Amino acid sequence: MLDRHDERDGRSERERPLRPTADEMGGSLEREVPLSPVAAPDVINRWLDGELSEPTGLRGDAARSVEFWRRLGEETDKRRRMMTPVHLSAKIMDALPPLATPARSVEPWYRKEVRMNPAVAFAAGAALFTLGIIVAQALLR
Repeated sequence: MLDRHDERDGRSERERPLRPTADEMGGSLEREVPLSPVAAPDVINRWLDGELSEPTGLRGDAARSVEFWRRLGEETDKRRRMMTPVHLSAKIMDALPPLATPARSVEPWYRKEVRMNPAVAFAAGAALFTLGIIVAQALLR
């Protein structure tokens, strides 16, 4: 009548292995069977580089990736063949504003008229006056 619940099959928790054995599971344990490695990204990249023909037999994400790049290539080819109609190009060029500066106004900087704010002129004069005093003091010493 007394059942001991703290031990199983005569062993304590510390003595039991962490993973059950095949005998305890009632048969063989399930095990993973590794699939043969498929270098899908490498195959796709080589196809995109033009080294291989279009890959077939890919599954899952690789197949979706191939389909995406194939459709993108088709769309790009269609867009390359598109031409802007002549009347549209003429409308665009007519809608552009005229040039802001006429061609004859291109002059060297030293021939252009100098416009200066009176405050800036006063500050420049004061700076030159101060610089002159400093140079004079340095030469007299």
